[in-house]
Amino acid sequence: MMDLNYAGGDNPAGIYLIRCVPVVGVKSLPTPATGGPMEVAGPPVFHPGYAWLQLYGTEGTKTYAEEEEETDNGPIWSVSVGLFLPNDSSLVRSNLSQMARHRYILECQDNSGQWRRLGTQVESLQLKYKFSIGAQVSDRRGATLTFSGTLTQIPPMVTGI
Repeated sequence: MMDLNYAGGDNPAGIYLIRCVPVVGVKSLPTPATGGPMEVAGPPVFHPGYAWLQLYGTEGTKTYAEEEEETDNGPIWSVSVGLFLPNDSSLVRSNLSQMARHRYILECQDNSGQWRRLGTQVESLQLKYKFSIGAQVSDRRGATLTFSGTLTQIPPMVTGI
């Protein structure tokens, strides 16, 4: 263990980019980098026809949370990533319905440029969405997307992107 002192410099918050891929589209994931199990080097290898899906979210609605909990079998991390996807169309609704039938691996980039990978081929995240229309003209209309799951390893930082 070590002291946890202020490291100086800016500490911008907020998630800049969220991307996901269905687990069925991932051929292999890189092994942990030399920095240890909390880092992975490089991107996944995808099956033909699959690539990262980038997810737009209204600024200020993209969230990332991970919480460690001790269990009888060791630590687990509950993770949740969310965003608000504005607007509405039959194409978007149909796509969300199809997406909710899959499990996912995600990568999230925060506003400081740091990437994190959430999920593996065995421990993946589930997508849930909720469509809503606010009561007032100034309210939002669209879908709140939430990816969540439980992992047995801390989500690693991604290097070499």
